[in-house]
Amino acid sequence: MIAEGQGEAGRPLMTTATSKPWHALSAANTLARLEAAARLRKHGRNQLQEAPPVSPLTLLLDEFRSPLVLILIGAAVLLYVVAGVGDEPEQIIDASLILLIVVVNAVLGFVQNYRAQRGIEALKRLSAPTATVLRDGRHITVPATVLVPGDIVMLEEGARVPADCRLVEAYDLNADESALTGESLPVVKTLNPLAPDTNLAERSNRLYMGTTIVRGRGRCVVTDTGMATEMGTIAEHLQTTEERPTLFQQEVAELGKRITFIIGVLIALIALLHLTVGHFGLLETFVTAVALAVAAIPEGLPVVVTLALAFGTRRMLARKALVRSLPVVEMVGAAQVVCSDKTGTITEGRMSLRVLFWLGRRLEVTRSADTTEGEFLDQGRPTDQHDNLALVAAALCNNAHLDPDETFQGDPTEVALLAGAYRAGVDLGAYTRLNELPFSSERKMMSVVVERDGRLFVFAKGATEALLDRCTHILTPDGPALLTEPQKQRVLEENTHLAAQALRVLALAYKEGAGEASEEFERGLVFLGLAGLSDPPREEARRAIAAASGAGIRIVMITGDNRITAQAVGREVGLEGECLEGRDLDGLSQQALDDTVQRVDIFARAEPRHKLRILQSMQRRGRVVVMTGDGVNDAPALKGADAGIAMGVRGTDIARDASDMVLLDDNFATIVAAVEEGRGIYNNIKKFVYLLLTGNLAEVLVVLVGSFGGALPLTAVQILWVNLVTDSGAAVALGVDPPARGLMRQPPHRGTVLGPAMLVMVLAIGVTMGTIILATFFVGWALFDLRTAQTLTFTALVLQEYLPLVVIRYQERDGPFSNPWVVLAVAGSLVFQLVLIYTPLGQLFGVVALGLSEWGILLGGLMIGLATTFLLAKLIERRLGTIY
Repeated sequence: MIAEGQGEAGRPLMTTATSKPWHALSAANTLARLEAAARLRKHGRNQLQEAPPVSPLTLLLDEFRSPLVLILIGAAVLLYVVAGVGDEPEQIIDASLILLIVVVNAVLGFVQNYRAQRGIEALKRLSAPTATVLRDGRHITVPATVLVPGDIVMLEEGARVPADCRLVEAYDLNADESALTGESLPVVKTLNPLAPDTNLAERSNRLYMGTTIVRGRGRCVVTDTGMATEMGTIAEHLQTTEERPTLFQQEVAELGKRITFIIGVLIALIALLHLTVGHFGLLETFVTAVALAVAAIPEGLPVVVTLALAFGTRRMLARKALVRSLPVVEMVGAAQVVCSDKTGTITEGRMSLRVLFWLGRRLEVTRSADTTEGEFLDQGRPTDQHDNLALVAAALCNNAHLDPDETFQGDPTEVALLAGAYRAGVDLGAYTRLNELPFSSERKMMSVVVERDGRLFVFAKGATEALLDRCTHILTPDGPALLTEPQKQRVLEENTHLAAQALRVLALAYKEGAGEASEEFERGLVFLGLAGLSDPPREEARRAIAAASGAGIRIVMITGDNRITAQAVGREVGLEGECLEGRDLDGLSQQALDDTVQRVDIFARAEPRHKLRILQSMQRRGRVVVMTGDGVNDAPALKGADAGIAMGVRGTDIARDASDMVLLDDNFATIVAAVEEGRGIYNNIKKFVYLLLTGNLAEVLVVLVGSFGGALPLTAVQILWVNLVTDSGAAVALGVDPPARGLMRQPPHRGTVLGPAMLVMVLAIGVTMGTIILATFFVGWALFDLRTAQTLTFTALVLQEYLPLVVIRYQERDGPFSNPWVVLAVAGSLVFQLVLIYTPLGQLFGVVALGLSEWGILLGGLMIGLATTFLLAKLIERRLGTIY
């Protein structure tokens, strides 16, 4: 037992007031109920505050704030005005179709973006609902929400800590704080006074809201409640952390502004020319302006992007990556830096027996801690250790156990030792435990008394120096022998060597006979050996990190563990750069911090605030940052990152809810697979952006130039049909193109959809298409009537829209049939066009049936377009490269 102690300079650890800081508090007095009520009014309820939720109506209205959407709505209103003033009912159909498209786009966007922000709810679920406290000298159970600073709380194994507390009494107390600090091992709690600025992970006399007692029991005094707790600090970060738009979202927004400006200029120009030079009427000018606006806007782009991202998420899901936010898919592909937690992400997240120092030899242990299979290697060769007495000691001096379903339960360190014994095939059935002397921080060891065949044995494990001081003999190949000073030094040297490899080292000992008094259990022991344990790196972590580096992605490890452990794990997975602790960042200016973060690959003893500062520093330097993690401590950084990736198996609710993507197998290598898919999806997005913009440019030219010929070559509804059916069908089919070969040997993209090569290609091919379609219109009008000429123009537009596909397949060096969905989309749009032309549906679109001579004109234009497109694509690629 650890009893109440004295603070600095012998002062009591607490007074009844709460004005003292946490490191100077104790349980000198219990609270009275009236005092507790007064403090509850002063400090508020012990619960986390929630950010005001965004209403569904607000989310829906947000979908109508885009300038392009507002232009379409304005166009529809103009058409309704034209229909009413000019008695032209066909304009009502056009206006209704435009509004229908706007509504469909808005609903799709609303459905995708309407996901509840459950981070705060998850944090609340981590809070204990009730607590046993000492008030008025009596133990009572109260709701955890009414705890106040100064309350004395009783805790035992399995309990969840209800508030931030200072320990005042402890019986072999261990707490699992991995979700908060990232520390992989349970923390042994003591009453030792600490300095006020002690690192969060090193505050051994503190307990924190949401953590769990995994061993022992104790009493503690509440120091902070609600939003004043460490968990509250994280909740506040989650409320204030804003999600940044993805690179593609930023570029689409900028593209929308440019298109809006261009539309405004074109409408003003055409209105001026129509009303002055062309002498058109006001209604004709309105109709032309609407057609021009519809032609300039890629109406299908939002739907196509959403569907392409959805297709990508299905492929990612097949590779064990669950996407929770569609826009983040292309952001993962743009990743320049991956900031990863260590425990459970780069490592397995469970302790494993790695080394056994036995009879002067170092045995390496294979396989992970969650299996009873594996090997012990002596200088690389398998060796039988079923009768290894050190493993017997490790398994018997142990409170872990193996369930019937082959699952280990208990303290992670003891689980690793027990698994190691099972792995060696040690027979434990002949031993019966009779007594136990539990671990204490004073003795730094634990012991058990067991019986076998009528003989009593003591087995002990603990800190090496503490256990060696109680040993008089050492086990040799010839049996127990007196422990000499050189042998003792040899053991201490081996202990230092193992500790330098970031292994947790435990010494093992035994003796025959127990004695009558418990204090005699641990005297005159025979030293058996040393067990080195650690949380091992995942087998695939090194390969994944190497693959990421080859793709131009920097990996940074951020952990709550100590520097030695962090560097050792880093060396094993290929991260051998500079290492700093979180506290090293505290005094740095913003400029110094930015310079430091750019060169450091490993951050140890990092608290939540450090992770957020590191993330923000990288983002200030223009880096696209992916943050991975599984604990509560990762949540603010996960939410603030360009893409937050949580672990699905070990991850806490708050980490998953703050993330954009969840790894279903907790496998770091899955991140690399997600990056590859993200890059492929981004390339596909660029393909159909090119396809849509090229078609829209051709439509603008046709409407703008053709309108001065005395009639519109295309109506608004015809343009909508092409944009939403013909273009979008092919664009969606392009969205399922698989990632190109060699994609992971290229650096991350910079988020420039409209690069120089694509911009020139859009202009060249768009003008080519527009010219051919205009020629078709004027030839058709000269040879036939206006309705036939408009039908020719409409059909020519459908055929010419596939010229950009020639460029895409040429630059990818893929055949035209490499993606059967594209072929199907082309064939389907042609069938739809024939249905419109040769059925009564054509009346809605103002088209008539075409004869052989008309089809001859169309096919001639198509051949000219194909030849010209191929030559232009070849020339532009030679000068500027591909559109990717």
